[in-house]
Amino acid sequence: MKKLLLSIIAIVAIATGTRAQEENMNTTPLSFEAVEDNTEITITSKQEGSVLRIELTSGPSTSTFSAATPYKQTLPKGYVLSVRNFDTAFSDNYYITASKDVYVYGNALSLISRTFSELTDLTGCPNGVLQEVFRIGWEGNPHIKNHPTKDIVLPATTLSDGCYKGMFQGTGLTRAPQLPAMTLAYRCYDYMFFGCKSLTEAPALPATTLADECYYAMFYGCTALTEAPALPATTLKYSCYGNMFRDCTSLTSAPELLAPVLADDCYYWMFYGCKNLTYVKCLATDISATSCTNNFLGNVSPTGTFVKADGMDDWTRDYNGVPEGWTIINASEETTAIGEIENGKTNLYNNNVYDLQGRRMLSHLTPLKKGVYIVNGKKTVIR
Repeated sequence: MKKLLLSIIAIVAIATGTRAQEENMNTTPLSFEAVEDNTEITITSKQEGSVLRIELTSGPSTSTFSAATPYKQTLPKGYVLSVRNFDTAFSDNYYITASKDVYVYGNALSLISRTFSELTDLTGCPNGVLQEVFRIGWEGNPHIKNHPTKDIVLPATTLSDGCYKGMFQGTGLTRAPQLPAMTLAYRCYDYMFFGCKSLTEAPALPATTLADECYYAMFYGCTALTEAPALPATTLKYSCYGNMFRDCTSLTSAPELLAPVLADDCYYWMFYGCKNLTYVKCLATDISATSCTNNFLGNVSPTGTFVKADGMDDWTRDYNGVPEGWTIINASEETTAIGEIENGKTNLYNNNVYDLQGRRMLSHLTPLKKGVYIVNGKKTVIR
């Protein structure tokens, strides 16, 4: 069996916040900085018989040796372990765990290729090349943390099947790496941040051409996520958004769903369990695809606003449609401006503003919560 070579450089240096901003994360190999003393990093290869080439740097001296995986290294607080692949071909997947909290930063593609800083196309990689790299069991490894000033980067613009599947599942990340890819692949982001309960910032998702199940369960269970990224695609694929934001209990509004024609299972359980979700704008005019809206608004807030395409009358009030207690309005009825808006407040002396129960909003310059109001006789959505 072919042996893979992975070079691991342990740089013995106390990290300082000042040098963090000076480093280029695209050319920095994936690195682990111990937050506590006696932090053990373990690296295991999926490929039996793999050999790691280890380079340990301590002060002016460097030692190099080979060791069969799993490789283990115990770090004092502030010490850094950097991981770089020197194999001539793309490597198979590795599992990396930490016994205590570690800051993780740098280019994660250093696990894949020696030319990681130039790597933008993953199509030559084995399927699932970075799949579940930080996962321990179903729950994941909460010891994987963001560095205060250094980011994890994934600069590939063309992805491969399952390449990031479950990559950060159950980690302690608060912010996600940027995801600039425009060419997606089957299940490329599948379960990528599943169960990341501390994640508050989601990356932009710029791709307009999707793949089957590309975003499936991507943010499932991210209970601290307060804002969803825009979804600019107008042509959908099978289960492309299935379970994508399931149980994201801090979400109050959904990204605009722009596609006019839905695909099989495309919104399958997409927002199920988002208990605070009160606003959805879906411009679909054809929802005949199989299970395309199956329970996509199940167990959300009991009241909210659903904005639909003008003339679209196929929405139902059941398992596959709009929640019973929600208000449905046409897109042409919606406006997001109310008279004078200053710092998120509206001058109510200059407008007749009522909630949907007919109660006038009386306080001068009172901030309006997200929702639907009647302003000067017209339904208006505050987002």
